[in-house]
Amino acid sequence: MIAIVTGASSGIGRQFAKELDNKNFSEIWLIARRKERLEDLSKKLKTKTKILDYDLLDENSFLKFKDLLEKENPKIKLLINSAGMGVNDYFISTDIKLIEKMIKLNALSITKICHIAYPYMISNSAIVNVASVAAFIPQPKFSVYAASKSYVLSFSKSLNRELRKDKINVCALCPNPVATEFFKYSKQSSMKSLFNEDINHLVKKTLKNCYKKDIITTSKIARLILILSKIFPHNFIMWIEKVFKMY
Repeated sequence: MIAIVTGASSGIGRQFAKELDNKNFSEIWLIARRKERLEDLSKKLKTKTKILDYDLLDENSFLKFKDLLEKENPKIKLLINSAGMGVNDYFISTDIKLIEKMIKLNALSITKICHIAYPYMISNSAIVNVASVAAFIPQPKFSVYAASKSYVLSFSKSLNRELRKDKINVCALCPNPVATEFFKYSKQSSMKSLFNEDINHLVKKTLKNCYKKDIITTSKIARLILILSKIFPHNFIMWIEKVFKMY
């Protein structure tokens, strides 16, 4: 049985790979565009790895992934879609090419990876799609990112319902911000940075719950935001964000 991690070269994806090293997988497939980082990570893992230096903004990467699966015919126990990017700026101030990249990486790539990997998922397996607490409510100055993560949340919940018959659990991981290089295109607001999560706790809790839950929140703040998003109108919540100078 194997585990596959996209976005494995840094941040949450890299931490997932390190934690999976202790979970008795026969092999861990590491997907990211920076080969040298994957090689460095591989050297630190005891588990056998397969380095796949795919750029998920390049259509050829999905063709390569599909061909590899057809050739190897692996038994996938766990698929973690962690590749993503965020831009914290006003929509009109953001270059449209950067916006396009964000939508492709955050939403389209996850969709395609799930579709390609599905035939190889075994019974009692799991798919973890990394969304965000931003998926719960619209966020001015973070509009495209929040919208892309709302897609991930909705897609994951509905796919989970569809794949129950196959005993494949699909969950959306919705964390608060994590202090990684993920936000290299932007700066976090001082308010949001107060709620940064511990990446070790986040990954451990996710792996504990990913085979049984459809939404995973790994902090009390994220859970509170989820509850508030169901109680209060989004316009009211966005007004509160404005009061606290979050945009």
